[in-house]
Amino acid sequence: MVSIDDEVVSELESQRQTLRLDEAVRLVEQEHQDVGTGVERERFEAYLDAMTYGRDAFPASFEEILVDAESWQGGGHVYRLADDRVSYYPPRWHAELRETPDLREFLRVMGTDAMETEGGDREAVTDDGVLKEMLLDAAVAIGGMTRQDARDQIRELKAEEEIREYPAQHANPWVQLR
Repeated sequence: MVSIDDEVVSELESQRQTLRLDEAVRLVEQEHQDVGTGVERERFEAYLDAMTYGRDAFPASFEEILVDAESWQGGGHVYRLADDRVSYYPPRWHAELRETPDLREFLRVMGTDAMETEGGDREAVTDDGVLKEMLLDAAVAIGGMTRQDARDQIRELKAEEEIREYPAQHANPWVQLR
């Protein structure tokens, strides 16, 4: 039996009216980023089972959103990784970004996928860049950074004019390399 965090279960429960299954994977993955790439499928399913409404809280089944793609396929997907693990992020991102603390590299790798992605109802990766919140989430889940360290790095890179945020005053702007 795998262990789960009651606080994460509470967070999933508090958002169940609007939370999509892929976003649930993202939340669980961030909590367990220190135990390997992605999250064990068994652990994620234990979180679903711990929720009041369990799997019925979501309109799609896990199998419907699970893909074997190597790169970003747009919102709403969960990626199959090796060793029966799953991730909100595609395997290529894990392979190329796991060892780097440089957000410029995150933007380069994530941005490359933007050019190849079609559709998706809430695109976090577009020609305009990567949504800031997704960049921060990926820095935590893949890069093992703290959210504050990633924010500080964004601030430094903006000051050095290596990146820009568009639109500049938006609460969750797209971030791109200059």
